[in-house]
Amino acid sequence: MIYVFATFTKTGNLKYISHLDLHRAMTRLLLRSGLPIRFSEGFNPHPKLTFAQPLSLFQESLCEVAEFRLDEGADCPNEAEALEKLRAAEPEGMHFVRVTYSERKLPVCKAARYELTFRTSMDADAFASLFDGEMPVLKKTKTKEKTLDIAPLIGEKQFSAFDGGVKLRCVLPCGNDYLNPSYVETFLGDRISDMQVLRTELLF
Repeated sequence: MIYVFATFTKTGNLKYISHLDLHRAMTRLLLRSGLPIRFSEGFNPHPKLTFAQPLSLFQESLCEVAEFRLDEGADCPNEAEALEKLRAAEPEGMHFVRVTYSERKLPVCKAARYELTFRTSMDADAFASLFDGEMPVLKKTKTKEKTLDIAPLIGEKQFSAFDGGVKLRCVLPCGNDYLNPSYVETFLGDRISDMQVLRTELLF
């Protein structure tokens, strides 16, 4: 059995589909690809498919990673051939960047790099100063809600101005300490009129 890590982009109109819809779309794509996919056992067999770090609605990414499995055998393609088969089946807005084979499961994603684009009337220096002190937001889970200072969770901050706004490149944690970029938008409130999210790299 071979573990396959397929890196792909999720941009354009695909930012409007949920993670569940993405899972369904990827399942259909794998079936169309003609790859010797390994299926689960039981009454309703389906491809064993997981994602490194689910992406929220309205967010785009250049580095999503899907893990699935192949059955070894004479008809098992190499990495380059598998990439070609996936690209032949990809929909608009999704593009497969690379395919990597492994004998082990996908490792835990520790953090991710993001490019956050804000529409704001503030200049870059004044905007950056908002990130210097505490940044309290109300964070909700399935069982409770609490006020969290997200400032210490935002790493490697780099600000740059453009006509009509400010761009922030940063690193945010994944895993148990996952910080959704939407909490940055919540903190900023009416100091911005819009925020666009682009995930650029997953860090394992």
